Amino acid sequence: MKKRSPEILFILFISAIVYLPHIGNLTYYKDDWYYIYDGMLGGAKIFHEMFRIDRPARGFFFEWYYALFGPNPLPWHLGAFVWRALATLGALWIFNILWKENRKFNFIAAVLFAIYPGYFWWISAIEYQPMIASLALQVFSIAFTLKAIQSTKIVEKAAYAIGSILTGWSYIALVDYAIGMEAFRFIAVYLLLAHDLNEPFWKRLLATLKAWAWTVLIPLGIAVWRVFFFTNERKATDIGGQLSVFFANPVSVGIDWLLQTYNSVLSLSVQAWLNQFPTFIQSMRLRDITVGIAIAVIVTLLVVFVERQLKRSAESKDGDGEQVQVTLVPSFVEVKEALILGGLGMILGVLPVVMANRYVNISGFSHYGLPASLAAAVFMAGIVEIIALPSVRKVVLYGVIAFASLSHFGIATNAATEEKAIQEFWWQVSWRVPAIRPGTTLVIYYPLPGMGDGGAALMEAANVIYFPEFTGDAIVHYPLSGLTLNSENLPGILDGTQIVESGYRSHTYTFDYTNMLVMSQPTLNSCVHVMNASAPLISEYDPVDVSLAAPRSKIENVIVDAEPVSPPEYIYGKEPERGWCSYFQAADLAAQTGDWERVAALGDEAIALSFSPEDRVEWLPFLKGYAIRGDAETLKQLSKRVIGEKVIRLQACELLSNIEQPLNDDVREVINASYCKGSE
Repeated sequence: MKKRSPEILFILFISAIVYLPHIGNLTYYKDDWYYIYDGMLGGAKIFHEMFRIDRPARGFFFEWYYALFGPNPLPWHLGAFVWRALATLGALWIFNILWKENRKFNFIAAVLFAIYPGYFWWISAIEYQPMIASLALQVFSIAFTLKAIQSTKIVEKAAYAIGSILTGWSYIALVDYAIGMEAFRFIAVYLLLAHDLNEPFWKRLLATLKAWAWTVLIPLGIAVWRVFFFTNERKATDIGGQLSVFFANPVSVGIDWLLQTYNSVLSLSVQAWLNQFPTFIQSMRLRDITVGIAIAVIVTLLVVFVERQLKRSAESKDGDGEQVQVTLVPSFVEVKEALILGGLGMILGVLPVVMANRYVNISGFSHYGLPASLAAAVFMAGIVEIIALPSVRKVVLYGVIAFASLSHFGIATNAATEEKAIQEFWWQVSWRVPAIRPGTTLVIYYPLPGMGDGGAALMEAANVIYFPEFTGDAIVHYPLSGLTLNSENLPGILDGTQIVESGYRSHTYTFDYTNMLVMSQPTLNSCVHVMNASAPLISEYDPVDVSLAAPRSKIENVIVDAEPVSPPEYIYGKEPERGWCSYFQAADLAAQTGDWERVAALGDEAIALSFSPEDRVEWLPFLKGYAIRGDAETLKQLSKRVIGEKVIRLQACELLSNIEQPLNDDVREVINASYCKGSE
């Protein structure tokens, strides 16, 4: 038997190159935040409450994981990579069982599975950890089935069969819609037996049914448990509830299912390999694009190298010195088998998703296609092999591999950029806000599109800093709630009278529209602006929503006489350098307490260090400090940096004109001549 270790090592190496470049920069992404914060407050047991209503197996999974790793994000990301690597090795094992003489094809199919770009959520290593673990268990369950059928020794056959059933139950318990991949198992068993049976199709099918029959314990066991021993409390995962939609209108729903199946398979088989690339590469900087291209080139060259090594070892000598030919190019029959296995595997694999009135796409719902990504990789490998011209075949293969590598690098780069922006946002908040009154509803405008959508990485990020203490409650209540400042939430913010109790799974929170604190970071180059309703700082870069919401901000929710907090470094990274924004936040805090001498002194330090804002509205607290100190000269010099933008000039004029403290004549003259002249 040929040793398979070179392919294994190179597949692991390729996977590491694709998935690990940003491993040290990735923390929590989107809904990861509430998983971690709920764990902080309630401990590892809280995950049972989180998944009690629909997928209780995940409660045990997260309990064990959180008990091991706690809130530290790095082990979660490493764990996701390990599961991914295991799934890939299991896939290679399946391919080697089915097409044992086609090492090159099996290697390519395994590589395509390893770097399959249609699964976007691998950057969310906490929420989606059970999905990637389920994939690995799914792949090994199928491999164990094939080995059980192959084995002639009773003990070995029984061990593989037991392993297959246990891993089968586990993968479906973690991801119920993955049950569609039981069809992939059946087709794989058929192909395995068909190689040794020179019989008509129906006899091969009958033999397959006999060999496969015991594996029905896997879906049957899950079905019995779901129907007779488990009460589903979530409509989205209730089988009867979803099927009732079909029975209420079978024609319309049936047509919709057909269309969604087509769209889902299209996403798995074509769009995953092509459309993911431009989506994430367009917003990257030139430096990041250069690194991504280098990674794609390295991955492609590694594949070329392994192909050549396999070609060189295609002819070997057996013990008698005779030449033994190992096939490098799969036959037409084997390519057809790959296309059938992949094509039917995708179609039948997504059926449970579609029948639950969901669908697969390459972004928000890419996780629905993760179980069928095994079939998608086999199908793509078969598509490449049917290209007749070797040169064209190589171009297509290497192009697909390069695009997939770039897609993953783009996904991780954009996630790391967003997570860094979140880290720096909250570091600035910690400089400005020593403590926040519990019961406050934060209204936040983040600097990047998509950040904070649905409140993710918003209320949890604040609570992690200001209220991290363990409570041990079965269902935890967030001391702070949070809203993204957008058109959807703006009406309630402007109304300002509602108090809404809400929650999700294992936590609750209160949206108190009567008690809000508004924060805005207009751009990545701006500082965070904590709004004071009496004198809000409205940047020229702020959307109109900020101007409308700012008067609702209650600055008294910032507790100024508390010991300042420090965000945990393992989540928020190292404290940023103390540049302009650190001086601005300190000055804005001093302004809230009325310490205008300190505001002016901080301005002197910042100017002496040649610090200045990218967002000119941030000069305003310093202008007031200099005016009250009586520093007309500095006030006059700063006017040259401020008055160029009308929005800021009007704010500066209003701010300085309404100072209640007595001002000297020189300061009054500068205000009138440099800030308010021509203002309407």
